[in-house]
Amino acid sequence: MSSMYVTTVSKQQEDYNVFSTVLTQKEGVIDLHSDKDSIQYYLKDLKSKLNSEKSLLEQFKLYSIVIEKLHGGHTKIMANNKVKTEWLRERNSLPFDMYLIGRHLVVGELADEDQEALDEKGAGPYWMEPGSEIISIDDRTVPEMMLEMGKYISSDEGSMDFKYYQASQMFDFYRHLALPFDKDSIPVKFISLQNDTIEAVYKTGSAPVHSMNNRLVMLSGEYYASEQNHGKFKILRNKYGYFRFKSFTSSNGADYEYFLEQAFKKLSERKINKLVVDLRGNTGGVMQYSFMKYLVGKGVNLGKYIIEKPNTRKNRKYVNKINIHYLRHTLMSYQQKKKMERGSFNEGIQETESLDTNLIYKGKIVVITDEGTFSSAAILACHLKTLSKAKIIGRPAGGSFYAGNAGTLLVKLPQSGFLIAINPNTFYSHLEREGDPGAIKQPDLYLSPLIIESSDRDQFYFKKAISLFE
Repeated sequence: MSSMYVTTVSKQQEDYNVFSTVLTQKEGVIDLHSDKDSIQYYLKDLKSKLNSEKSLLEQFKLYSIVIEKLHGGHTKIMANNKVKTEWLRERNSLPFDMYLIGRHLVVGELADEDQEALDEKGAGPYWMEPGSEIISIDDRTVPEMMLEMGKYISSDEGSMDFKYYQASQMFDFYRHLALPFDKDSIPVKFISLQNDTIEAVYKTGSAPVHSMNNRLVMLSGEYYASEQNHGKFKILRNKYGYFRFKSFTSSNGADYEYFLEQAFKKLSERKINKLVVDLRGNTGGVMQYSFMKYLVGKGVNLGKYIIEKPNTRKNRKYVNKINIHYLRHTLMSYQQKKKMERGSFNEGIQETESLDTNLIYKGKIVVITDEGTFSSAAILACHLKTLSKAKIIGRPAGGSFYAGNAGTLLVKLPQSGFLIAINPNTFYSHLEREGDPGAIKQPDLYLSPLIIESSDRDQFYFKKAISLFE
């Protein structure tokens, strides 16, 4: 074991006890997508493995494996700076930045600091321009690598879709967890911007940390901005309605209700009967029961939403209480309790509310989904497909069309400092689960283009969406 951070068996067991306690007390329906006996076996196995000293990176891997077995994408472990530092100290990376666009592994911009370090060390021929597509690393294709990496990444129902999304910006980190290089020269096959297929050998060494950080900071800003925005609506070419929802985090309240009302009023007044709902990269937030009332009218059953593990004095000991998630959980627990006392809870069943029936949209709908369409966004795609006969284009949604645990609470393990996302709420769509849970998510038109610029991708998907109306 090599680690710059001191670890002992007693510290590891203390972390384990917190983890297993919180998972039992606060995870909504722990066996929602997996078998309870199997979960107990994996927990017992984890406890046993933590009876010998492990590095932080090894501990992270062990927790990741157990969490993945829950098959719930909301429940996850997040790599802290100590784990990332331990990974970087092993200097077992390739000398270029890489990230996923959908299912494509592409080369990122190399920061000046990383280019200078590369020139000094002579790590190999750097002729991969930003935007080049990597086909294989060490003779493993991207799907082959992802199968191994996926053992450490949580997803709904165990599907690979959301795993691609979760690995997209930290591809090399998860590659190192699953497939650490065991030699100092690695063959890489890629497609250049001139569309030539090239294979070159690169020396392993320090990861291009400045390049990764630049990319992650930029994406973090974009993600934060999308969380503050409740969505956009346009009428394009005087023929098509277009909703673009990058997040549903802020998609509720009076302002959002007004936004929806005005959007559907425009659709009605201008007699638009072709509607595109773009949910790419939308990892969810608030359930979109209000949106659906404009499509199906009042009194339609959309499924259930239940606080399975309400906040109590007994089960909140280890939960981080200084954040909006905990406050929301406390409020929702109180509201559910009051509904139960009044006899109005109705097992958590959610029905669409009343509205001006003149605003109910009755035209055609195309929904765009991809690996990042998750949680409430995936359930909206499900509702649109099954209740409004919408067609789906793109790639299968990362989230379940049936059920999930949500309502993320954060737990920090006391010794390792790992952050664990635990989910006390459980939602269900109106569907009964049967057969392959991924079958219902398959698009009517599968699309997986490699388009670097997001604005160009938006145009591509919109054009493909409206082609289905014809």
